[in-house]
Amino acid sequence: MDERRLVKVLEDALRAERDGFEFYTMAAERSDDPGAKDVLAHLAEEERRHFDALQKEYRSILAGSGWDATVVLGERWSPEGAGGIFSGDFKRRITGRHLEMSALSIGVLLEKSAYEFYAASAERADDEAVRRFLEELAEWENGHYQLLLREDEGLRDAYWEENRFSPL
Repeated sequence: MDERRLVKVLEDALRAERDGFEFYTMAAERSDDPGAKDVLAHLAEEERRHFDALQKEYRSILAGSGWDATVVLGERWSPEGAGGIFSGDFKRRITGRHLEMSALSIGVLLEKSAYEFYAASAERADDEAVRRFLEELAEWENGHYQLLLREDEGLRDAYWEENRFSPL
């Protein structure tokens, strides 16, 4: 991947991470479910850290210093326990929980798109350090995607039924 293409990849990645940060921050602030608020805030923080790392690389490239292999993403966060990310009370009160359910759906789409973007960009990377960095970002985003997808699938039927969206 030439430098011009790498700069474009970094610009697209910066926009996506900023959008993810803003979205998760807004959703966390608006949710009144403690579990949702906590997970959404953690996702926002990880998107911010991704943005910061990408911005360091972007600035290094533009300054003519090349790829900075010392930039790291840091330690990954993962929710405690294997259960759902929303509180047990959330499912019992799922009627009208449109914000949180929309946040799940949008988050699934954002994370899937980010995963696919980073994985495809990593495949096109000629430089081993660039490839490893993009692969790591792809793994993180896939983890976010899987987390949100599991939660969305686990709540969808109850949400549809309780809110009378289901034709049954």
